[in-house]
Amino acid sequence: MTIKHEIFIEKELDLVWRAWTEEDRVKAWLAPAARIEPWEGGRYELYPNPNDQTPTGCKLLKYEKPRVLQFEWKGPEVFAETMNLDGDLTMVQVNFKQMEDLTRLSVMHIGWKNTPQGMAARQWHVRTWLQLLDELKAAIESEEHMLSRP
Repeated sequence: MTIKHEIFIEKELDLVWRAWTEEDRVKAWLAPAARIEPWEGGRYELYPNPNDQTPTGCKLLKYEKPRVLQFEWKGPEVFAETMNLDGDLTMVQVNFKQMEDLTRLSVMHIGWKNTPQGMAARQWHVRTWLQLLDELKAAIESEEHMLSRP
């Protein structure tokens, strides 16, 4: 029941890593507001509403620069009862690997409940991750976008 996506980005590993670990860069593609403390146990909080930055409690579980990033995840409010309560958080792991002139980016999202609500949340995230990763790839590979610049 794990969500797995893999993409190849035509940019160096450092830029792809920074798109996930620097607040300004995360805000350019993943969430309109973010609070990131780049160390294991630090915060990895994404806010869909920049005017409401109530702490989500999501933490970085693994921070192995520039290879592995693992963090807790809370879904949108519509799925709050199935995935946003303490003990019910899902987990995202992102693996980064330089391959000549490409970066291989692998995303795994685990921890889905085997309930109708859990499966609905999972299906929503399958589609959403595909869209987000397509947007990330396009932004980093674009010469005009801030994510493409060192």
